Amino acid sequence: MGAPVGNRHRSRHTAVVGLVHAYLDAQGIAATANRRPARISDALDDVRPDIDAEGLALTVTSRTEQRLSVDLDTALATARLSGAGAGALVQWRATRDISEAYAVLTLADLAKLIRLARPS
Repeated sequence: MGAPVGNRHRSRHTAVVGLVHAYLDAQGIAATANRRPARISDALDDVRPDIDAEGLALTVTSRTEQRLSVDLDTALATARLSGAGAGALVQWRATRDISEAYAVLTLADLAKLIRLARPS
């Protein structure tokens, strides 16, 4: 489940995860990038998202053709299996700065994030 979503190029995926992680870090957001196991037998058991960002499980795709519905379903399953409070898909846009990547989440998870962001 935690394997790179539809990515054909492992090195590109690793680089894009690094870009997303660096961007979040520069924004002051505590995030941990999870490296994928090299052995396929280990990767099959790995349910960690690409990035843990303060309770939000981010699955990153460096796919050049977008399949947001399928990839979001995978991201949500990964979030659920990893025990995260919410999940989202980060879709890299090859010709754009990483700050312009799409962050896709369900309306239910958006509502969770808005509630969490409210001052107490």
